Amino acid sequence: MKKNIIYLFFVQGTNYLFPLITLPYLIRMLGSNSFGIYAMILAGIQYVNIIVDFGFNFTATKLISIYKNNENEKNKIFTATIIIKFILFCLCLSVLLLLSLVLEQGKYIQYIIIGSIAVIGNMLLPVWFFQGIERMSKIALFSTLSKLSSLLFIFFTVKSSDDVGLAIASYSLGLLFTGLLSVYVIFHYKYVKFTKVSLKFIIKLAKDSVDMFISNITVSFYTTLNTILVGAIAGPATAGYFSAADKLRIAVQGLLTPLQQAIFPRVTSLINNDYKLNDVLKTFGYKMIGFGFFLSLSIAIIGVPLSEWYFGNNNAISSKILLILSPLPFVVSIGIVFGQWWLITTNRTRIIRKVYFNLSMLHVFIAYFLIKHIPNYGVAISIVFTETIISLLLTIFAIKNSVNH
Repeated sequence: MKKNIIYLFFVQGTNYLFPLITLPYLIRMLGSNSFGIYAMILAGIQYVNIIVDFGFNFTATKLISIYKNNENEKNKIFTATIIIKFILFCLCLSVLLLLSLVLEQGKYIQYIIIGSIAVIGNMLLPVWFFQGIERMSKIALFSTLSKLSSLLFIFFTVKSSDDVGLAIASYSLGLLFTGLLSVYVIFHYKYVKFTKVSLKFIIKLAKDSVDMFISNITVSFYTTLNTILVGAIAGPATAGYFSAADKLRIAVQGLLTPLQQAIFPRVTSLINNDYKLNDVLKTFGYKMIGFGFFLSLSIAIIGVPLSEWYFGNNNAISSKILLILSPLPFVVSIGIVFGQWWLITTNRTRIIRKVYFNLSMLHVFIAYFLIKHIPNYGVAISIVFTETIISLLLTIFAIKNSVNH
């Protein structure tokens, strides 16, 4: 497990380090308005990725970890997951192209087409599978190579505010490269193979992922949707200020993800062996929450002063937004332990779905109101409020559930 944590840290590190290297360059080359458009398009791509993932980042990982020594079941799970993802990709692309033509008279259609390449790459990249079988070394290598190629592409091609399409292309081609290499590794090393699966099996797998999908899509209402919401209400420049700060916050908070992903299969095994909530907390939970607190403190004490230099004199607003967002890694770490680790593994995904759905709806209304009255900072305040209430509710439900487990 330690090796997988290291590899996942490496993957997550490259996912955030290379964009952080390019962020100040893009802000300066594209300008606030064009960078805001770029951020909004990337948010749209990420939204489609959430739909195409359909909650399999948890449910498929869980199933693969359970059946990793059963070749037949493993092949069926892999095949059915890819089929569902492909169908969802085709549906999403069709809807996006139609919406662009109807609502924007095709204004952003070229960016959507370029961005769809990233969705294909994400669809082909089965991180969920490698997590389940606990083999992450090659994914770490390919991720680094793809991010490096994207980095070089940006620095050599993006030179003015007219190069939004080239910036999106650099992101998309990197993901496609990683996805194709991952597919090659899977079949070259015979980790899994496509097999015949019944429609009944595909439908069951999809149904089993519905709760997590709804949770993920509702979570996106107070994560991915924010940049689009700010841009639609306050304009691309304000969206750019928020996106710059949020990318830094997400980069730091993203350090939680490798731990969460690597430990999740182990927590599943512990709970299947009748471990209680207290056991999970003592083994992994308190360490995760402590790490989250350390990250939040680091953002507030070190990150905010550094961001003033990082963003430049014309983006001081972004530094203030980052300070507002700084409690989030700590708050989110609590939600991971009590929600994703305990409630999901004990098959209480409906609780998570209801909590995320209700709070995300509340966030949209609060964010809309606050953006109208405090354009630069409203959405950041709403995010912190929403995440805090969610983690509090997940903790309460997990403790109640643990009594009957």
